[in-house]
Amino acid sequence: MTNSTLPTANEARGFYGTSTIRLAIRTLPESFDRSRIVTVIETIEQELCDGGVCASATADSFTIEIAVRTDQLLDTAKVLTELELI
Repeated sequence: MTNSTLPTANEARGFYGTSTIRLAIRTLPESFDRSRIVTVIETIEQELCDGGVCASATADSFTIEIAVRTDQLLDTAKVLTELELI
């Protein structure tokens, strides 16, 4: 068995950490209706879930915040790129 198949200490304890991604609402692509921000958040969360990412999104007047497990950042970036959000 090689070291690459062994979990890291954090994985063994079930700790991955959380990362937050912030998106400016004013820069959303036109395919997203900025006046229906709840729908935008639900769409982002659903697309991330479909992409295998457990995420939670919230918004204030200026930004959408997406909280994801740090070990899922690569998958998150892939989905957000496909949605043209990054």
